[in-house]
Amino acid sequence: MPIYKDEITNKYYFSTRYKDVYGNNKRKVKRGFRTKREAKAAEASFLTEIETGYSDSNTFDYIFNHYLDNTDLREKTRRRKENEYKLHIKERFGHIKMNQIKQNQCQEFRSYLMKNMPSPNSARTIWSGFKVVINHAKKHFGLRIDPTISITPIPRVKPKPKYMLREEFEDKIDNIDNQDYRELLKLMFYTGLRVGEAMALTWNDYNKYKKELSISKTMDVTNRKIYNRAKTESSEDIVPLPIFINDILIERYNLMSNNYKYFDDNYFIFGGMEPKHYSHLHKKYKQVFPNYDIHTLRHSYASYLANNGVDIFVLQSLMRHSQITETMQTYSHLYTQKKHDAIRIFDNI
Repeated sequence: MPIYKDEITNKYYFSTRYKDVYGNNKRKVKRGFRTKREAKAAEASFLTEIETGYSDSNTFDYIFNHYLDNTDLREKTRRRKENEYKLHIKERFGHIKMNQIKQNQCQEFRSYLMKNMPSPNSARTIWSGFKVVINHAKKHFGLRIDPTISITPIPRVKPKPKYMLREEFEDKIDNIDNQDYRELLKLMFYTGLRVGEAMALTWNDYNKYKKELSISKTMDVTNRKIYNRAKTESSEDIVPLPIFINDILIERYNLMSNNYKYFDDNYFIFGGMEPKHYSHLHKKYKQVFPNYDIHTLRHSYASYLANNGVDIFVLQSLMRHSQITETMQTYSHLYTQKKHDAIRIFDNI
């Protein structure tokens, strides 16, 4: 097919006809190539993709982008995967046809990650992203041989979570000089909410009579975009409130409903018509709690409950974990006293 030159931009483009997956006649036009050769190569690549369709002879780059376009990813997750791909994967595998990727190439990539990433968990995240594309090719493109199948997975190193005592939190929280942030952080400490969940709350999510919050959405703290779904399926649940936290919310509701002329229950509990900015909250938090990240509040909530004898299955429900193993792996070390209490049965003879 001929290649054309745009007389306005002095760049080349191709225009070609093809049939889509439904057999309909279509035209593809792509512009902006610096040379005629680049335009011709791009056209040939496009026609090859159309011809091979869902075949494992497509390149890793093609299948990676197909995975992005056909998977329901959060915007934040998509950005992370795109960045990891550009930095670590594309140069090594992007141009290779999926069915031509070799085991030794994958082994070398694993070694590169283990040597160059700041932590084993960072290496594991990128390796998992690489494996996801392999699995996508197996599921949708007929890839028969997984080149990573015999390679040792990168193990997850689960750090012991940091937490602060309730006494320390209460001793310092009043040093937060903004009432909205002070009350938001109190809510997080005494409910175990993630920061995105707390900042996404509207008054529609609150029931003062039942003393509970309904968690059904979260906020991407990098761009303040609200997603109408929780972090995970198990995260969508009802969260009970201590009486004193419920009293704080009742007072906030009365104050906001009197101060905002057009107030309704769609207003954000910590904000108004718009949610607060996470960057400002984080700055205020680190001024008072420099040794803890903000997720420590969630761990502190769980730790306080565990240390005060709350059953681990109840803790799983309160933390909204999908599996009891997640709760046990993170907090079972706090149940040492319960082990001692259990073994005392032998002393009661």
